[in-house]
Amino acid sequence: MATNPRFGFALEYVSDIAAATRFYVDVLGFEIERTHPTFVQFKDQGGSHFAIASDESMGGRGDEELYWIVDDAEAAFQEISPKTEISLPLKQMPFGKVFGVKDPAGRPRYLIEFAQARPSQAVR
Repeated sequence: MATNPRFGFALEYVSDIAAATRFYVDVLGFEIERTHPTFVQFKDQGGSHFAIASDESMGGRGDEELYWIVDDAEAAFQEISPKTEISLPLKQMPFGKVFGVKDPAGRPRYLIEFAQARPSQAVR
């Protein structure tokens, strides 16, 4: 596959981002990697990524979302769209270009090309 998607992160929607952040940092020991008022991305000790958000989900229902990163979302969309059902057409978001496909069980899976200037800020 020319687009070479690689797993990015799981995203969980929460109603209280401050409380959820405290839980993942203080209880599970995750490190905050990126932050924004409605988004926090963590990294665990093994280097895996996990994020929480309190804004609107891609599907509008608040379901967990799984993201794979690609270098070129438009090329990935062209390559993948003839092979499966599209759940979200390619669209530009503040954090990058994203589209969704349905897995065999009908669940949406997202592919993203991050924007050069994302709204969340890296934590040092």
